[in-house]
Amino acid sequence: MSKTLKSNPSGWIFLFLFPALTVYAVFTLWPVLASLYYSFFQWNGFGTKPTYFVGLRNYKDVLKDQFFWNAFKNTFVFVVGNNLIKLPLTLILAFMLNLPFFRARNIYRVILFLPVVTSTAIIGIIFTFLLSPWNGPVNSILIESGILKNPVDWLGSAGRAMAMIMLVEIWHYTGQYIVYWIAGLQSIPDELYEAAAIDGTNKLQMFFYITLPVLKPVIIVVSLIGFIMSLRVFDIVIAMTGGGPAYGTDVIGTYIYRSAFGVASRKIGYASAIAVIFGFIVMSLGLIQGIAMNKSGKAADAE
Repeated sequence: MSKTLKSNPSGWIFLFLFPALTVYAVFTLWPVLASLYYSFFQWNGFGTKPTYFVGLRNYKDVLKDQFFWNAFKNTFVFVVGNNLIKLPLTLILAFMLNLPFFRARNIYRVILFLPVVTSTAIIGIIFTFLLSPWNGPVNSILIESGILKNPVDWLGSAGRAMAMIMLVEIWHYTGQYIVYWIAGLQSIPDELYEAAAIDGTNKLQMFFYITLPVLKPVIIVVSLIGFIMSLRVFDIVIAMTGGGPAYGTDVIGTYIYRSAFGVASRKIGYASAIAVIFGFIVMSLGLIQGIAMNKSGKAADAE
């Protein structure tokens, strides 16, 4: 083997890539192909393999399923609402934490990043307790301060529950996106700010006329990351509401889980069809964003 590698140095590349490719094949590629295969069968998951072939019937049933379209709508409401708040907020925080005269900025960076390394399940359980209408700390504080007269069931209605899930998710990943933004901000040459300061430009003007234009390629990349990550929402919804009340916070992830492993019925083939359809939609949107990012990068290089 050593002689082969010496005669073919590129063999070292495949040797070092082999462990990563093996993990990718076992935990990503195989589940995707298996889901595609199962989607053509009616199968409850029991037995060694599915046998009742139904062709495209699962796909037809999914496209006519009102619960699928409800979960689809909720998923994109979450994605849009989450990113419209999270991306500008974290960019502003990163800009402030990147200012050289900001004291103890490293301490604040660590504090904001701590929730990122905390389990989502634990965060969901804690916030469910905090938002509880029965002696929950949030209601208690608001009532004692005179803001509320009666406790509010924050997770008891679809609109409020979705808003609370969004806010918790934004708080959870604020530190991660601050890291992305700071990496981009630190790539901007200091000479641009120094020249602007000589011309009498204030910090706000620097942000809008220097930071944002130069940061445009980074903004597109981070937005793409935020979009794709938000589409994968599952664990925080399961931990806080389970998709309720009345399917008001049901997203694609929870709907697939309920269809595949529900108590009343186990429909592995049907759940696989949902996953394939949604995966195709996500890939299409990702492709569109990728094309837009590529065109933006070429335009920036041309300038």
